Amino acid sequence: MFVLNLVTPEKKITTDVEVEEVILPGERGQLTLLPGHAPLITTLGVGMVQYRLKGESQFTSAVVSWGYCEVNAHGVNVLAETAESIDEIDRDRAEAAVRKAQKMLTDPGLEANQVLKYQRKLKRALARIETLSQTSH
Repeated sequence: MFVLNLVTPEKKITTDVEVEEVILPGERGQLTLLPGHAPLITTLGVGMVQYRLKGESQFTSAVVSWGYCEVNAHGVNVLAETAESIDEIDRDRAEAAVRKAQKMLTDPGLEANQVLKYQRKLKRALARIETLSQTSH
């Protein structure tokens, strides 16, 4: 059995669900994980997680923002800083976050830590919008 656990410090998106495939945004690129994958521990970037439940043909999606992924013989464990299922994403709020972050990033008086903060907010908001766009076909 190959199971997926996707959790944050505050909530559980999914636990102990049997999956056939998991696609994750690794820090250095996309990872596709199938049963029998070699053991692995890696960091996550910001982006869409897709997983296909056993016996299903369609993928279920969520958005994660940073974290860790462990792959072992039993499945995939994802501990993300933040994670949202599709139902939790508010497109209007995400679009407003993009506009605010873009505006803030044009401020020449921003300190380095503020630039990093708004770059992260922008990346997270864009990932939310992209995930909604790709899953609403």
